[in-house]
Amino acid sequence: MSQTSPAQAPQPTALIRHIVPVVAGGAITLLLTVVTDNWLGAHQVLPSPDYPVFETGPLLLIAGYRGLFAILGCHMAARMAPAGQPRIRYALALGGLLLAMNLVGVEALWGRVPVWYSLSGIALTIPYAIIGGGTAVRVMARAPSNR
Repeated sequence: MSQTSPAQAPQPTALIRHIVPVVAGGAITLLLTVVTDNWLGAHQVLPSPDYPVFETGPLLLIAGYRGLFAILGCHMAARMAPAGQPRIRYALALGGLLLAMNLVGVEALWGRVPVWYSLSGIALTIPYAIIGGGTAVRVMARAPSNR
């Protein structure tokens, strides 16, 4: 049995280092979305969840802030990427997860929302990931290296 000194402490596996940024970016997106949905619902800005059909105004508001939160989450996923890795890949990985979640959401809301809302959520998810990841790449490229 060998003992490791503090300087030789075991490193997290490579897979974990690649999963954590995507999960953290997704958690940020999900947390902001849930809190905002609940706050706007509590203040009657959005209709109640049992309301049969949403109107255009609230749908545009929902699409707007969820788009911003998706960009922010993808930005954070890219910023947290391990050094030496293409950061945009982490934003796109989160974008893929968000796309899958949007597809589930389309099925759940089918008939309650207009088709344009469902299709725009699907169509804009990957562009949001590209915007979020791209801004992270540009910010990190300008930042002075402290490593």
